[in-house]
Amino acid sequence: MRRAILLTVLLGCLFEANAFDPALQDDSQALVRHFKKPPNPVGPAIKEGSFVPNEGETISLMGGADVYLMRQSPDLDIAMLSAWKGKKLRVRNLGWSADTVYRQQRPMYFYTEKGDDREGSVPDLREKIDPGTMILMFGKMESLDGEARLSEFVTSYEALVSALKRFSERIVLVAPIPFSEAETPAQPGGDSRELAEERNVILAKYTEAIRALAERQGVRYFDSGDYEPGAFSGNGLYLSETGQRQFAVRLAKELGWKGEWHDGIEEEVRLKNQLWHQYYRPTNWAFLFGDRQSVPSSRDNEDPSRRWFEEEIQEIPSLIEASEKRLWKLTEGIVK
Repeated sequence: MRRAILLTVLLGCLFEANAFDPALQDDSQALVRHFKKPPNPVGPAIKEGSFVPNEGETISLMGGADVYLMRQSPDLDIAMLSAWKGKKLRVRNLGWSADTVYRQQRPMYFYTEKGDDREGSVPDLREKIDPGTMILMFGKMESLDGEARLSEFVTSYEALVSALKRFSERIVLVAPIPFSEAETPAQPGGDSRELAEERNVILAKYTEAIRALAERQGVRYFDSGDYEPGAFSGNGLYLSETGQRQFAVRLAKELGWKGEWHDGIEEEVRLKNQLWHQYYRPTNWAFLFGDRQSVPSSRDNEDPSRRWFEEEIQEIPSLIEASEKRLWKLTEGIVK
């Protein structure tokens, strides 16, 4: 019995020595490490009325739940592809529900150069994202901290923008979408309209700070304007499908879109977005590039030298590319 207890203690100590505490991973600017570092920042900066996409440019969206939920709608992709057909644009949603300017927490070793140090483990081998146009939408959830934290918000947001500018000057800061009244109040008898109005008073101060930040940094600022209650989900926090289409159209028009809307490509866009989501946020991360790569279930049961999770993830980029090629042909009218 004593030997069993001693062995358990020793194994526990060994595990603790090799374990990695996710809280120790610096995710204060985790979004920065998602991108490939070019020799020089991608340019030119997007000035008023001057947006002309580069050939094959990647348009990345970053933010919290507002942006994350946009992956469920094809509208932003359709607007961008319709506006600049022939440019072979790639749209990448990097939204993460809990992301703020203070922290974008990711799983262990997510897009880090160094991975788990156990034998047989490898670092994150996924392709990093080409820097191009970067669209950021932060501030809504942060505003719930109140005016007292506004200065800290500005400092953190400015630091994030400055870091991203080392990769691309083509940055757009989007004003937070206002709060709306909820269909069902969070508290019985609560006045959701009054609560939304109170929150929007503080949010307006954050929005003005973002506008001033964009001016200081020399990047584009975009305010999508007001929305009717029907453009929001039932809780009044996020845009509904109707609202997301309004946002997509307004953003594209702000950047200079005057073209047609290509109906009939929705399903292909949804397929591409689902493939991208599987690649960007793969399931079983710990077994893929995390801290459980060395366990038997991370490997082929007949050939332990094979890591089948890794093999599967490396197949996805070619599927995304094939889907995007179909989209480019559809929007260019090559395929009827």
